[in-house]
Amino acid sequence: MAIVRFYGDLEKYGKRFNLDVMTAGEALKALLFQMPGLQRHMNNGLYRLRISGEDISEKDLKKSMSSVLSENSVIHIVPKVIGAKNGVFSFIAGAILVVVGIIISGASYGSLSAFSGPMIGIGVGLMAGGLVSMLTKLPQTNIDDSTTNNNTSFSNLDNAVTQGQPIPLCYGEMMIGSKTLSQGIRTE
Repeated sequence: MAIVRFYGDLEKYGKRFNLDVMTAGEALKALLFQMPGLQRHMNNGLYRLRISGEDISEKDLKKSMSSVLSENSVIHIVPKVIGAKNGVFSFIAGAILVVVGIIISGASYGSLSAFSGPMIGIGVGLMAGGLVSMLTKLPQTNIDDSTTNNNTSFSNLDNAVTQGQPIPLCYGEMMIGSKTLSQGIRTE
């Protein structure tokens, strides 16, 4: 049994989930399959993962997601605090550097121009970069690759399943498609 807790912008999907799972990866996969839009939302953000009171780094992520959890482990998924990335901070920091560079140059009657000149140059560069960031719209790419599979080598239907995906277990009479678990081409 594990408890998954969402924080920040993920709280719109729920705050607390009690799941009967063995690993953190299994818990996250269960939530991604049950909540439409969660995977896309998580792909577009940066999140910090904490399992049983221990922060998980990127290098330990694979090991931690497949490790067996202790009873009543708590998995916290918290948004990382990052800059807005829209260029406002860069523009303001550049303007401050330009003003400070001009003040230093004027107050020292040019004797500290070896410091103020580069400071003004860096400030102008930061202002230009911030302005470009504010005016440029970043394209939205489809990073949800679990639904996009353009491989149609065997048929025009997408019937391949990637490793780790759930395979439906049906009881009774049903009309179904197939999930190809393994396939190959042999030429002689």
